[in-house]
Amino acid sequence: MGETSDPSQATFVPTDTGVDEARPVTPSASPSPRRFLSALQIAGALALILAVMGWIEFGGPAILDNDGYYHIRWAAMLRENWPHLPAFKALPLTTLDEQHYVDHHYLFHVLLIPFTFGDLRLGAKLAAVVFSSLGIVSLFALLVAHRVRFRWLWIVPLVASSEPFLYRLSMTRAPALSLALLGVGTYLILKRKHVWVGLLSFVFVWAYSLFPLMLAFALVYSLTAYLSERRIDLWSALASFIGIAAGLVINPYFPKNLALLREHLFMKAGGAYAVDVGVEWYPYETWVFLGTSAAAVVIYFVALLAFDYRDRARDLKPLFFLIVSAMLLLISLKSRRFIEYWPPFAIVFAAFTISPRLERVSFTWLARTRDRALAAIAAAVVTIAAILWMGGAIWQAREDVKSEDDPFAYQGASEWIAAHTPPGSMIFNTDWDKFPMLFHYNPNNTYIVGLDPTYMYDRDPELWKVYADITLGNEDNPAPLIRDRFGSEYVVTENAQSDFMQVCDDSGDFEKVYEDKFAAVLRVRKPEEPRPKKEEDENEQ
Repeated sequence: MGETSDPSQATFVPTDTGVDEARPVTPSASPSPRRFLSALQIAGALALILAVMGWIEFGGPAILDNDGYYHIRWAAMLRENWPHLPAFKALPLTTLDEQHYVDHHYLFHVLLIPFTFGDLRLGAKLAAVVFSSLGIVSLFALLVAHRVRFRWLWIVPLVASSEPFLYRLSMTRAPALSLALLGVGTYLILKRKHVWVGLLSFVFVWAYSLFPLMLAFALVYSLTAYLSERRIDLWSALASFIGIAAGLVINPYFPKNLALLREHLFMKAGGAYAVDVGVEWYPYETWVFLGTSAAAVVIYFVALLAFDYRDRARDLKPLFFLIVSAMLLLISLKSRRFIEYWPPFAIVFAAFTISPRLERVSFTWLARTRDRALAAIAAAVVTIAAILWMGGAIWQAREDVKSEDDPFAYQGASEWIAAHTPPGSMIFNTDWDKFPMLFHYNPNNTYIVGLDPTYMYDRDPELWKVYADITLGNEDNPAPLIRDRFGSEYVVTENAQSDFMQVCDDSGDFEKVYEDKFAAVLRVRKPEEPRPKKEEDENEQ
């Protein structure tokens, strides 16, 4: 009895696209060795990336970016209260008060729990190395899974084509995890594994609020399928939409998470912010962007020149990554916080686009010795220049880590406050971006504002204006407002000359009860307390 061809036994055979395509041919070898070799390549790449990211991360002692202090502390509190959710009481004057708080990084915080045993600072840095490495290797795994030729040539630019990408990916924050989810999601979308796309979209909702990117990727695939093959394929998009909807409803914070999602959309979607937010929400200057991500820009430009739109029907993946990378470039130009996504996907687009071109290059013109020598010299010069340039990006990212604020800057002030004030008492923090470190060292007190100033502005715009006037030194008599309107007896601020500190000194209404080289704690004097005499008054007497 004759055997029939079984499409399920398809193996990858090389084509002139530079990417191996699946065709139903008689298997020449068991797929197990191929899977083992693929896993070995991915493991080797992961080890290399871990070494690079570890070298960058431990260039300095600090947890990169202030929010990392909040993330690791909250993860520790999740572990301590497991299986119950801890109450978040730290910001009662914002939309993140205890009744409305939503942890929109919940799964990320759960995954941080293994790093909360022992020194939290060290655990946060180790977590940043692990998650950033998983994010990068997930994209290299795409090259392995689709058998892209010369894939190891792309590992260096995949890691080091952009210095801000490396720096921001080294933060103990959810974008590194979301990059890994997008890498896995891209594989599932291209393989048309719709159920898994839906499940991963569900997981993404629990991990990070940028989950709409997964749906966007699925929609890009639908567009690509139509442009390449004139077929309508909305299954991945539908699966992603259903997974996202399920993740929003089947959620430990439902329905409060829907209100926070709506708030985030109104807060940041327009780009015209009601208050000054963190610098990450603003765009890079053009020359800064081009200079710090020069390798990614050059490789991307070369890939655009190499892209053959007429050949789209042969393989839709280059077109898919072209559209994805263009979309990510646009949002990166709008806000620097998205630089975690564009450079690696730009390199993946280049790998899928340029590798087939390299496969078809003819070297017959190198017949003469002189031509071979000139080509070798040119190739060596370009290679050395590229390695030096991208090595410089890695070195600069490490230098940036070294320059981070002292990780113990607010420890002394926080511990003094914890020892001298009742738990839950309100502390007037003059710098909203120092809240994560204050919370890290003292989660038992409450604070005026933190994580994002818009949370306070949305809750009470008038109260925000009063707060802003006080901290900017525009209010000549701040003590009664701090004491009566904000309910604070103590102020924590940077121990440096500022308009606010000058007003405090001139008023005589504040007593400095603690200071070190970084921070100061001021006590607001009661109305009946005697004020110290000013130096000029003593001189007149």
